[in-house]
Amino acid sequence: MMGKHDAAHALTRAFVDIVNGKKEGEYANIALSGGSSPSVLFSLWSGEYKEMILWERVRFFWVDERMVPPENKESNYGNAKRELLDRVPLPAGSVHRIMGENDTAEEAVRYSKLVSSLLHVKEGFPVFDLVLLGIGEDGHTSSIFPGQEYLLDFPQPFAPSVNPYSGQPRVAMTGKTILIASKVVFYLNGSNKKEILDKVTAKGSATSYPSAYFLERLGSDSVFFDCDVIS
Repeated sequence: MMGKHDAAHALTRAFVDIVNGKKEGEYANIALSGGSSPSVLFSLWSGEYKEMILWERVRFFWVDERMVPPENKESNYGNAKRELLDRVPLPAGSVHRIMGENDTAEEAVRYSKLVSSLLHVKEGFPVFDLVLLGIGEDGHTSSIFPGQEYLLDFPQPFAPSVNPYSGQPRVAMTGKTILIASKVVFYLNGSNKKEILDKVTAKGSATSYPSAYFLERLGSDSVFFDCDVIS
């Protein structure tokens, strides 16, 4: 039987290997997701594993963002800042957030250009070293919700999106950006995630759930799931 947060520890070890495997002067370009599950990872990175990580080799970006100011409790950047960024010795200039206080369409264009200027570009899309994704209870990921399949083939790295339930505007990493990354992982925490994980891993689910679209292409090895842990 798996112990508490075994999947989070395994994913953290992979994160450490990616970062520490970079040569001096090189960066590990990491894209963080929102939601509650990453809090477990942030706790490990800023706690138990803090001294093992060569923080000067890390650059953080975001998979998606809710279009709210950073001090808003729904801000993905704001949550990461409180739970991780303020607790580790990151050099100045190593954090590149999506500016949720900006106009959604303009910010998607700005962020696409920024990321493409900083990362290696392949086939027109920036290549992240690690993209960390979650899965919502409706099967969405990266603010790509069911019914927004056009974002899977979108021609820019980031695009405007909207939460169909609340109407909240967002900026989302698009499908080709995700799939061209060097490593893509899904981290899920809590037994409440088992139902949706079963749905998105079922045969034929790729046309119904955005997360299933990626899992079909990435394989089950991309999933890190702490199913018995209460978040």
